[in-house]
Amino acid sequence: MLPWVEKYRPVNLEDIVSNENIIKQLKIISQKGNIPHMILSGSPGTGKTSSIICLAKMLLKNEFINAFLELNASDERGIEIIRNKITLFCKKKITLPEGSHKIIFLDEVDSMTSTAQQALRRIIELHATTTRFVMACNTSSKIIEAIQSRCSVIRFNKLDDESIKKRLITICDEEDIKYTENALYSLILNTNGDMRRAINNLQAIATTYSEVTEETVNNMIDKLDNMIIEKLIKEFLNNNFDEAHNIVKELIECGYSSLDIVQIIFLRVKDLEMDYKKKLQILSYIGDTQMNLINGGDSYLQLTALISRILLL
Repeated sequence: MLPWVEKYRPVNLEDIVSNENIIKQLKIISQKGNIPHMILSGSPGTGKTSSIICLAKMLLKNEFINAFLELNASDERGIEIIRNKITLFCKKKITLPEGSHKIIFLDEVDSMTSTAQQALRRIIELHATTTRFVMACNTSSKIIEAIQSRCSVIRFNKLDDESIKKRLITICDEEDIKYTENALYSLILNTNGDMRRAINNLQAIATTYSEVTEETVNNMIDKLDNMIIEKLIKEFLNNNFDEAHNIVKELIECGYSSLDIVQIIFLRVKDLEMDYKKKLQILSYIGDTQMNLINGGDSYLQLTALISRILLL
């Protein structure tokens, strides 16, 4: 009855898909036994947590439960956690093989306060001989320079579609779920390289409809109809502002996320056959719009402005 994300979580480094160079580095660390302080940076669902847990189990073996501490820094990010829980674990006496160290894994460390990060910097220095710190974050730029300089920064790339597809097919076979290739492609298109989201969506579809088809995928994740986006792009490339504007207005009124709309427009435009300089300029406009939306810009205003800029071009 486990969620499939946990049920099919990798149990060793060989099970982790994509980011082959990083996995190769971690395998070498597991053989030599001397793990450095590390910062794992990358988008959600790319395997950061799974990789370090697999590595820790290989290094610590039977002492994994006692010598591995995992904390989610977004929940426990104050200086009290640094002073109490982390410091106590660092001082804890555990008999490990020569060359092995206790491991503290801090997830979402970019959510920690600056004061807590300063305190953590000092603890990393004091207990380096017995304890190694591994920190996961979405953006390493939010971690203070003093910590970054003490760690090896490893950057995880988003998973490619083929890697996600192979894992989804494996799960479908294990769970005896019928699927179609096009349905899996539609599901993957909505994940943006996030394996966790892909597996969660697959479980939701399989649980509700018992089979994975294009229709069930669209029903469950309420994915934007490709035909609507194709029509939208056709209208603004043909300088038809009124029609393009009406499509955008209807999409927003139907409750679709403006970020999803922009993301799908980007995916379609980058594959269009058109003047190279114009394509680059349109992609630049799309990037500006996405940044404005993330910063809290009004959805209707930003998308209308995007259409207007493309028409002026």
